[in-house]
Amino acid sequence: MNTIRLKKAGLAIATVLAFNSWQVLASVITDLDVASLPGEKVELKLQFDGAVPTPKGYTVERPARISIDLPGTQSALAKKFNEIGFGNTKSITVLETKDKTRLVVNLNQPAKYATRIDGNNLYILIGSDGQDLAAAQQTSRPASQAAYTQTPPAVSNKQARKKLYNRNLKAISSIDFERGTEGEGNIIIQLSNPNVPLDMNEQGGRIRLEFPGAQIPSNLRNRLDVVDFATPVHYIDATVERGNAVITIEPEGEYDYLAYQTDNTLTISVKSLTAKEVEQLKRDRALYTGEKLSLNFQNIDVRSVLQLIADFTDLNLVASDTVEGDTTLRLQNVPWDQALDLVLKSNGLDKRQVGNVLMVAPAEEIAAREKQELENNQQIEELAPTFTELVQINYADATEIQGILQGTGEEGVQLLSERGTVQVVNRTNSLLIKDTRAKLDELRDLLTKIDIPVKQVMIEARIVTADVEATEDLGINWSGGKVKSDGKWRIGGVGDRNTTGSTTPGNSNLVNLPVSSTSGFNIGFVSNSTILNMQINAIATERRGSLISQPKVLTQDKVTARIEQGQEVPYLEASSSGAATIAFKKAVLSLDVTPHITPDGHISLKVDVTKDQVAETVFNGVPAIDTNEVNTTVLVPNGETLVLGGVFENQTTTNESKIPFLGDLPAIGRLFRSKTDEEKREELLIFITPKIVDNALTQR
Repeated sequence: MNTIRLKKAGLAIATVLAFNSWQVLASVITDLDVASLPGEKVELKLQFDGAVPTPKGYTVERPARISIDLPGTQSALAKKFNEIGFGNTKSITVLETKDKTRLVVNLNQPAKYATRIDGNNLYILIGSDGQDLAAAQQTSRPASQAAYTQTPPAVSNKQARKKLYNRNLKAISSIDFERGTEGEGNIIIQLSNPNVPLDMNEQGGRIRLEFPGAQIPSNLRNRLDVVDFATPVHYIDATVERGNAVITIEPEGEYDYLAYQTDNTLTISVKSLTAKEVEQLKRDRALYTGEKLSLNFQNIDVRSVLQLIADFTDLNLVASDTVEGDTTLRLQNVPWDQALDLVLKSNGLDKRQVGNVLMVAPAEEIAAREKQELENNQQIEELAPTFTELVQINYADATEIQGILQGTGEEGVQLLSERGTVQVVNRTNSLLIKDTRAKLDELRDLLTKIDIPVKQVMIEARIVTADVEATEDLGINWSGGKVKSDGKWRIGGVGDRNTTGSTTPGNSNLVNLPVSSTSGFNIGFVSNSTILNMQINAIATERRGSLISQPKVLTQDKVTARIEQGQEVPYLEASSSGAATIAFKKAVLSLDVTPHITPDGHISLKVDVTKDQVAETVFNGVPAIDTNEVNTTVLVPNGETLVLGGVFENQTTTNESKIPFLGDLPAIGRLFRSKTDEEKREELLIFITPKIVDNALTQR
């Protein structure tokens, strides 16, 4: 057995006592011995000049270390940092404050520890992998010495009155199962004593509980089938592996579990989770990013637990005088911020953190304090001086921003203070705001987020007339709509392009069918605008169609763009005086397009198209107008083309052929001439291509 002795400083004891006269009765650490034991175990022996305090400690997984606090003690050791290099133990650091001494043992890998007090000596036995520490202690101490205890909390009077357990006996006494009031499955495990060690984790969708060094009676080593209880738990297996008791819980579906221990009763509660609860659980787990720690205490003072967590995180703790009570907890490798929330919620406490200062108080007390602070701030705001500031509005309408700040409208909320005012300077499109300095700073920051350039969309329209046969060469998918349950219908055959509107979709066949409507618009889709231009030019060259117009208009997001082409038909209208005046009726092709840019880069188009033409009917001298109209909303990918068609025009052309001179003779001329009527059917096609414009280009 190798041993290291860390000597005390010559006059350290006298010096410490002289400079700390406020705590004359404090125990002083005079010596520290380190001994290497078989199995990579290490025993630390701390010698005190007086009574040994009850140690409080916790373990950390990453970095692997053990922290043990010795309240009401001081250190007289010569060095604070000491290299060890025995087994799993790398070094020991001794830190001293005015009311306690902290012993930090740095390890190569996580390990458990046990402590025992013998007279004025404190022994700390550090294991390498969590195996039975009792076996190791037999080789490192005389039989007359006291037994080790694991993770010792401060012992209160309440604990002293509890029944005594045989701490050397580690076994599982019984395993029971019951269904909770909310459908959860509760596995109730009776332990031989409250200090039976436990390692708990999830493996392959199962909850595994391993009790190092504990035994399970042979009558409990079997599988419990609890499917009939209608809980998330289906099976419970109890076995012994490598001398350790192992209980495996096999749940079904999405679940969450909670482990808690009261005295020598360990309860594992497993409950089912809905899809919404699963998402909420994922969000909650993402909130906790702190370093993991392990805590195992029975009836420890809440203030002590808070102090341990504050020391672990190097936070300054301010606890209200009303924070009191005891708590029991066993947490294995839990983020420290989650452990803190669990302790606070279970004791009706809340916290506020300002910088590295953690303030803890009962939730009601914090709520009352913050309410009082709000009332004080409101009183201060009522007395604070006001200032006037001119804010330039660059892109938005100043009058519109004024309405936002004043909260005009049915559900508007005023953003100004009660004494604040805002006026519009129309000449410069500015706002003259009068309010407190704090409110002005807040509004200025808000306006920088509101007053930004609005995205713009270039709307390119092509109005084409073409033979019915020619339209088949343009690659348009007609009647490819399929009605969906949400009232939207898909266009263009395939894809996620949706539209709603007043036009009537075709049948549910996702195929390219010819246009069948003769009185209204149909909707189609073309995905390649470059090829479309080439095809339109080819049709025009072959005189099978013509490009009537190709207007372009630039508009802002959610602002309507209008394109109109046609004629105004004059007619005589009688006035009230009896005189006739000339009035006009429009017979135009009008196109109103309102784009809306979606967050994923698509464009939702609200399209209103009207095709009017003069009819042959005239009533009281007023010509009749034939109209065709479509109103629809379509989701189109950026840069792709929407097609509106289905309006046909029939033209009859009379051709006459004759033999010169003979065909003009009276009576017999008809024998030398002939007339033929040619029927021609053309379709009106409107191609709409929206493109999102880069704001950087429009600002040049």
